[in-house]
Amino acid sequence: MLEVPRHFIEKMTKLDSELRMKYGNKQRINSTIRQSIFDKNGHFRQMSRNEAGFLSNWIGELEVAAVDGSVNQTKGEHPHIIYFFQALARTIRGIEKWEFDIYTPLLEEIEETSSEEIESQKRVRSSKMAELELMVAKAMMEEGSIKLILMDGSLTHYAIDAPKLWQEVRELALLNHVLIAGVTEEVGTSFLYQVLELEFNEARGQQLVYDRDLLFGVLKQGEMLYLDKAQHKPQVHTAWLRPSTDPAVIGVDILIEQKQEMNRICDFVYSITPKEGRGIPIFLDMVDRDVRITDKLVEALVEQYIDPELTRRLFSPKRTHRLY
Repeated sequence: MLEVPRHFIEKMTKLDSELRMKYGNKQRINSTIRQSIFDKNGHFRQMSRNEAGFLSNWIGELEVAAVDGSVNQTKGEHPHIIYFFQALARTIRGIEKWEFDIYTPLLEEIEETSSEEIESQKRVRSSKMAELELMVAKAMMEEGSIKLILMDGSLTHYAIDAPKLWQEVRELALLNHVLIAGVTEEVGTSFLYQVLELEFNEARGQQLVYDRDLLFGVLKQGEMLYLDKAQHKPQVHTAWLRPSTDPAVIGVDILIEQKQEMNRICDFVYSITPKEGRGIPIFLDMVDRDVRITDKLVEALVEQYIDPELTRRLFSPKRTHRLY
């Protein structure tokens, strides 16, 4: 049995008590939250788990694709790091588009302070990942007959991290009548609390309450929520869904011009999401699994293609050579 120091036990017990005090009454106020959303003209809708025949008629002879990306890095501290990026777009029938890239700050000219440089590198990583995902989505639209593309994450981050390419993809989708939806597992917005004007323990002393926390356990299984007053993302509309037994919601973004397809897209997401899962479409999860860059792959690439002396000098931190 693991021996835990007494001081940790005391601090964890105190932390548990404080968390219960602030967050423990959520289930009792869920009905109040739901009524408040309804009073603000929020639209709760029970989604349809469509059968294969209905989905086939909706999709027709077209394809549905999912897009995800992955980034990993060598062990070490900035700037002695190599970043590895790859993105995958795959249709349900198995057509694939891949993109890859690598990047190291060691080949960049340093003109900033340490903290500014690290923040700059974070932006570079986000930008490269967004660009690769948009590139495979664009390639899929250009070469295939696509009905719907499911992107991993909110659509707004593409407008922030790769605005030029996002605009190209957006215009191409509208031109070719391709639906685009961003599926967000960890909802990071805080739009609803500002609209609902609620008072409860979790909000005390905080500037915002995240939508994922506010809606936890509020939606019924298979239910979606759309609130017009909470639409604050540029060029995008968002719905919140609970497609499985997991009480946490996911977010679904669509282009404003495709708003009329919101219900059908959400029904499709619901239809391909396992009832007992964590609420993410199985097809998107499969792409996530297959695009992932593992530590073993990173180590193999460095070992095979980077000069051993340079590897020891630049990319081999001392902590990796500990004896225990």
